[in-house]
Amino acid sequence: MVDRIPVDVARIALDNVEGFPFERFANAFYASLIGTTFVPLGGIKDGGADARDGEIFQDANRPDAFYQASVEVDAEAKIRRTVNRLKEFGRTPRTLIYLTSRTVKYSDRVERQLTEDLDVTVVIRDGDYIIAHLNDDIAGRVAFDEHLRTYTDFLRKVGSSRIISASKHVRSPAAFVFLSQELERRTGNEKLVDSVVDSLALWALEATDPDAGILYDIERIQQIIDEGLPSVKNLVRPRLRNRLERMADKNYKGGRAVNWHRKDNVFCLPYEMRQRIEEENTADETLRLDVLASFDDRLQEAKIKGLGDVRKRQAKEIALRTLQLAFERNGLEFAAFLRDNENSDYATITDSLAAALIERGLTGRDSTAVGDGAFHILRGVLYDSMDVERRYLQRLSRTYALLFTLNTEPSLIDFFQEMTGEFRLYVGADQVVRALSEHYLEESDRMTTNTLLMAGQLGAKLILAEPVLDEVVHHLRICDFQYKNHVAEVDEYMNYEVARNAPHIMLRTYLYARINQDLGARRPKSWPAFIKNFCTYSDLHKEYAFEDVRRYLQSKFCLTFESTEDLESVVDPVQLDSLAAALEEVKKDHNLARHDALLALAVYGHRRRRKETSNVSEFGYATWWLTSETKILQHTREVVRKHRARYVMRPDFLLNFLTLAPSAATARKTFKEVFPSLLGIKLARRMNVDTFDEIMDSVSEATNLDEARRTAEIAKSLDKLKSDFTRQYTNLGAANRRADVDLVAERSVKPPDFS
Repeated sequence: MVDRIPVDVARIALDNVEGFPFERFANAFYASLIGTTFVPLGGIKDGGADARDGEIFQDANRPDAFYQASVEVDAEAKIRRTVNRLKEFGRTPRTLIYLTSRTVKYSDRVERQLTEDLDVTVVIRDGDYIIAHLNDDIAGRVAFDEHLRTYTDFLRKVGSSRIISASKHVRSPAAFVFLSQELERRTGNEKLVDSVVDSLALWALEATDPDAGILYDIERIQQIIDEGLPSVKNLVRPRLRNRLERMADKNYKGGRAVNWHRKDNVFCLPYEMRQRIEEENTADETLRLDVLASFDDRLQEAKIKGLGDVRKRQAKEIALRTLQLAFERNGLEFAAFLRDNENSDYATITDSLAAALIERGLTGRDSTAVGDGAFHILRGVLYDSMDVERRYLQRLSRTYALLFTLNTEPSLIDFFQEMTGEFRLYVGADQVVRALSEHYLEESDRMTTNTLLMAGQLGAKLILAEPVLDEVVHHLRICDFQYKNHVAEVDEYMNYEVARNAPHIMLRTYLYARINQDLGARRPKSWPAFIKNFCTYSDLHKEYAFEDVRRYLQSKFCLTFESTEDLESVVDPVQLDSLAAALEEVKKDHNLARHDALLALAVYGHRRRRKETSNVSEFGYATWWLTSETKILQHTREVVRKHRARYVMRPDFLLNFLTLAPSAATARKTFKEVFPSLLGIKLARRMNVDTFDEIMDSVSEATNLDEARRTAEIAKSLDKLKSDFTRQYTNLGAANRRADVDLVAERSVKPPDFS
């Protein structure tokens, strides 16, 4: 785990850093922060576009966007020199992002003046900006440790106090509110999500008309939702049928909302609902046009120099895009600001405006008039809004709440991915065997495999413990004995009914693959050929099998190996013997009981050694045993009580928040397409007002807690969810069915025809 950088330490490092180390730090820090890649322009041979005292970088995705980092005191002179240098060697810069370790007083004024003078959009990110965002993600902290930490080494000689600064996930209420909702759902309270799924289903059915023969089945409804909101597919799909049938009930709140034609299993909206929606759509389109008209009125009053018809249109579009970016970047805070505005200032709107201008390619002098126009619109909309604008913003807030509830908030995805990067997980034998059993499934169906690989890619340390390796090898050996004694003689006559009754999952995996003609050349030719996928068959019952399997597992799933001695070094041998004896009654096997006892106690031992209780993190504990094992839990209650924390992480927790969550890029694409469009306005009508108010009340609760208390609450909620075996993940139903090798086989292997 990379500790957060205290503000004072960061400031001291920036005050002392030299030019080239700062340049290397800034490149690593800022490129990761904004999600782009900067490439060096090269030296004199490339046209001499490097400045005298530092290298200039180019945005890999935008040839007219450049970036430079410097510790020079006079930022304005440095920027002018850099732009002139670029132009001198044939470059046509439209944007220059300048990072400096210094604090630039009145940086916004300097940016504006330089933009006017140079006809290049200048963005200054000074020391204050770096300090504010240094702990936003792990990449920033790693960059600090690698390039700037040496400039604070002298502090260690005289001692220094640990100052813990809140991360962006704590400063924002998003994680707190989302986790509060998740804990409510643990006992089956799906009120919020059900409300949202109902809204989307009604929206998807808007075009239905039974008189014209237009009725939709489940797949068509899902397709419409997927096309409009691709990032919500995994959450909506497993709930959709149940919600449609519920809305078709005459006892549904407010009366039947959907007509269900059971014979053909298709759905449509009742006539009254279609009439109401048509009226609503007319009103929605009118609202959108009225808002644009109000923007026109504001621009007319402003009389901004250089703002012709084209730039007026651009200013209105930029204002709309800025509102969308405000929701994407600070959704809950922005929605709360719009609801509870008490003449407070929403400063970050200027950051969103700058991003919108750069995204649109409006740079240099071209951006000044458009930016001024958009800013004038936004100031009026946010602080002196007309009734039509207030209604429009309320709609956008409710649309955001809908997307937030569907786990489509980019910052939430970032939160769970960064949390995963902190994990140190002992992978249980049940998870390893399950992953091996997915060998012949389609890649998208390998849910356990994908969960492990994704966790590793995000930075989690996945550990193969020697006791787990022993259990996996012994499972393969047991399957081998079973095959030789009961299956070998009938292998060539195998059918589905016989295969499904094989007692062990790896043996069933082989048998299903043998009779699945669709596998073609991938079908195992024999049992030894199947085992060869994981180790040399002739060595299976020899000691070398352990090394063979270990190397395969480590290579396949990016696992780190820990020996039994490593585990025993962090546990009390007396406690180990005592717990093993207690578990032997359940396991009926001395070795298995000792393995489980050792893994459970090793989790606590490593938490102590790594000082996880000494360091404060909103992500909670990092070390866990990843297993679906539940029998052991009732026999380790005293151990859990003693350590005041659980030790088993439920695999479904990772599966739900990693493999089934949309990527941050997909979520941002959804935001960009939905906000602020007619679709966004229409979806807002489908967002239950009570649901929205409930979310906003949670925001108020979060903001009323100080950051230290919020950190503790987020950590507590996360640790509960990680280890909660009662939590029902509704959207895991279909995924788990796809991932189960037996049930996949039922789809891919037809039972023999005995007729």
